[in-house]
Amino acid sequence: MVQHNTNMKKIKLTIACLLLGGVAFAQTQCTSLTKSNVQCKNTVKTGDLCHSHNPNHVKPSETTAVICSGTTKSNAPCKNKTKNAGGLCHLHKQD
Repeated sequence: MVQHNTNMKKIKLTIACLLLGGVAFAQTQCTSLTKSNVQCKNTVKTGDLCHSHNPNHVKPSETTAVICSGTTKSNAPCKNKTKNAGGLCHLHKQD
């Protein structure tokens, strides 16, 4: 009888942990409608609208990678690419 109660407690505790763990990482579905009048299938972490339907969504600016303007020890141009605003790769930029 004691063994049965212990097993039931373990099972209940396991189920409770799984349910609470699922709530912590819950995501909701976008509440907006698509052009074809069907509910959007994108998931949302915060708010009600996904990035496609949120008018306040700001797209992060994309910086293009350029070839490093530094030179190697043998005075050859560096071939590394960088997105650093100074135009130097991680090997040539001064900290």
